[in-house]
Amino acid sequence: MIRFSLPGRPFGAYYLPRYLRPAGDGIKIKNLAANPVRRYALRMLKMQTVAAVLLAGSALLGSVRASPAQSNSTLGIATTQASGDATSVPQKGRIWNLPISANATLELIWIPPGAFTMGSPASEPMSKADERPQTQVTLTKGFWLGKTMFTIGQWKSLTGLDVRGQLSKMLHDDTLYELGGKKQSVRDFMRFSRDADPGKYLSGEGPDLPMYFVSWNDATELCKQLNERERAAGRLPAGYEFDLPTEAQFEYACRAGTTDATYAGPLVMQGRRSPALDKIAWYSANSPDGYTGKGFSVSGRTGGPHPVGQKQPNAWGLYDMTGNIWQWCRDWYGPLPGGNQTDPTGPATGTGRVNRGGSFGSGANSERSAARAKNPPAEASAYRGFRLALCPM
Repeated sequence: MIRFSLPGRPFGAYYLPRYLRPAGDGIKIKNLAANPVRRYALRMLKMQTVAAVLLAGSALLGSVRASPAQSNSTLGIATTQASGDATSVPQKGRIWNLPISANATLELIWIPPGAFTMGSPASEPMSKADERPQTQVTLTKGFWLGKTMFTIGQWKSLTGLDVRGQLSKMLHDDTLYELGGKKQSVRDFMRFSRDADPGKYLSGEGPDLPMYFVSWNDATELCKQLNERERAAGRLPAGYEFDLPTEAQFEYACRAGTTDATYAGPLVMQGRRSPALDKIAWYSANSPDGYTGKGFSVSGRTGGPHPVGQKQPNAWGLYDMTGNIWQWCRDWYGPLPGGNQTDPTGPATGTGRVNRGGSFGSGANSERSAARAKNPPAEASAYRGFRLALCPM
């Protein structure tokens, strides 16, 4: 609406809109010169720019059309936020939709700063020795964490490779790593064949499945590329970068304020099943339930990774923080330090990187909030993936 006044008359915001009429995708102005009031309106209108008139008419008629997002020719992903949020930079305390492609985003949940007890007491059923000594952790800065694990579809949007292509790349990589106490390729460490059809080692390949056959090295390289892209786009908050979450950040976010063995409550077993876990996790007792298609042997049945976000989230809205597939963390694996720690990042060196959360093939003991595992950073398997974080650095 264009607002103007007439000599000797009240402010005349209502005059011009009466003469706006729909005209296809634009507007037309009807009968403005029929009387002195309308002639004055016409003179006022000529003083406005054509763009202002079109904008006013479009807003009045509800016909504003958003221009399509531009795409990055190198990565093939959106350079403007596809979610339609008004903000162009992540805002602390708010969900952020990271542009993955021109038509897709990854929802990142804001995790507030706080304190928690890391690890588990010896009295917790199925507790393990490497979850002690329990450590009082304070995280002084909040961070963003993926609402779900990174999916096959999202990986393909950023790298051009689906899970089959990613596995094929690994099968043909002759780089030697320190694996299993000797220098060898990841292919040989996994006892795979270079010339095999990648499908021999895969289960599902759908875009909504968590990305698997991705190493710690692969995941952190993707984070570096995202940092370059988002920094160039001006969307990285000061002092923050994309990375894997630290082990402390992961357990803090997983617990979401809870202190029991799982974020759904105590781990009470009924045979091989836990009612609490069945609500929130895909693990060895339930991952074969209703599973169809190619998969892996799980407790004498066929199971595999499931599409993300099918189980109940925790109190902070995060899905699959336990179960489905293990998730890489930033830290080298080592003993918990005990005492009081502020913003811990783990040991300075090591041989294995931490992974958390358990998988579709894990027993209930690995699905607890405190459960830990380690694997060589070059290893890529069907049981490991990752969750993206935007962290203070």
